[in-house]
Amino acid sequence: MKFHTLLPVRDEGDIIKQCLEHLLTWADAIYIFDTGSVDDTWEIVLDVASKDKRVIPIRKQPVYFAETRLRGYMFNFARQFMQDGDWFLRVDADEFHHILPPEFVKTRLRKHETIVYHQYYDFQLTQSEMEAWERGEETLADRKRPIAERRRYFIPSYYSEPRLCRYRSTMQWPITCSFPINAGFLAKERLPIRHYPNRDPIQLNRRCTLRAIMMADEINRKNWTQPEQHHWSQADWRKFITPNNEPKLQYWESGTNLPEYKFTNHLRPPHIRLIQRLVHAFLLPILDKTRPSFPDDAQPQSIPIEINQLLIKELCQIQ
Repeated sequence: MKFHTLLPVRDEGDIIKQCLEHLLTWADAIYIFDTGSVDDTWEIVLDVASKDKRVIPIRKQPVYFAETRLRGYMFNFARQFMQDGDWFLRVDADEFHHILPPEFVKTRLRKHETIVYHQYYDFQLTQSEMEAWERGEETLADRKRPIAERRRYFIPSYYSEPRLCRYRSTMQWPITCSFPINAGFLAKERLPIRHYPNRDPIQLNRRCTLRAIMMADEINRKNWTQPEQHHWSQADWRKFITPNNEPKLQYWESGTNLPEYKFTNHLRPPHIRLIQRLVHAFLLPILDKTRPSFPDDAQPQSIPIEINQLLIKELCQIQ
């Protein structure tokens, strides 16, 4: 039983090395697609890959990020290396698994549970931390420190989505879906992940600039439902600064346990779960034959040259 991770990246130079070091403590394979970084993300990936063959760079190409086409492409590339009974994960560079997936599968899952949703602990950039940055008490040099030491305040996420799944050779991840169809029977337990999307003002400014330009592009907007309401459309990075008096904000001491919330909003009603269990136990391979596959000639959607040039210009100006 092996663990395969699918990691799309873009402009994660401040954290990608920490991310890979974390993944290499438990993953058997890390498949990486760089969607057009203008910082040193790809160079760091190639350097780590030269030292550890578990890191598998797919390629670097300016493409639109999409939960469907991009992640589906990465899965259908990686599945040539998977066997029935292996596990695969959707991962991002700003995620750190609080319970390592192999341990989670061993200690938290029942044998019939084959797909796991995540429990995010969203670590925040607080108002006081931003003010400390502005006073020069924290600088770019601090990026060498573990992110768990730099950002200590989190808000638990009620929202959840699939992250970990047991592989079967008949499953299909078509180009229109963000996860394989009928991936498996959903586990009650959620996989706890420390999430660090907003790490410092410079990184956050670049992140918002990148996403706002992408979301303003009419071609890319077709990839999203209600793009004008999506948080990617927010260009003002200061909107993501969390007040220190936010009632949901909690402090975490690095190296200690995080609180467990046992949210169940990702689960269907018991009578539906009973039907699902029966279907998943006996019918999935048959149903898989009726599902569309990812087209052999399909590729991630390229970013037009003029949009990519705009991205390079704007991002390089943020230092």
